[in-house]
Amino acid sequence: MRKRNIKKQIWLDTKEDELLKRKSKEAGLSEAEFIRSLIKGYRIKAQPTEKIKSFQRDLYGIANNINQIAKVANSRYSVSHDDYKYISDTLANFILRFERKICSRQK
Repeated sequence: MRKRNIKKQIWLDTKEDELLKRKSKEAGLSEAEFIRSLIKGYRIKAQPTEKIKSFQRDLYGIANNINQIAKVANSRYSVSHDDYKYISDTLANFILRFERKICSRQK
């Protein structure tokens, strides 16, 4: 037996239909699952774009480098200037790229 055995039929205009299709696709859900999630009170967010995923991977790499330097610093009680400069420059470059690509408004 089906888990859901009650069928509901609703009427939408063209704009509402397009909006439902677009928002459910952005969320990575079927239209039915999108509506059920809204009924349950879930806050639905769009899936991250490839651009965001790329920045996440870069950020994870930077975090890994910082952790490695912290581990060395804890064992030697110091960090070389070159290590610090590398992390500082990498992080600053990441922030600039992020602001240009994601945060800036473009026409």
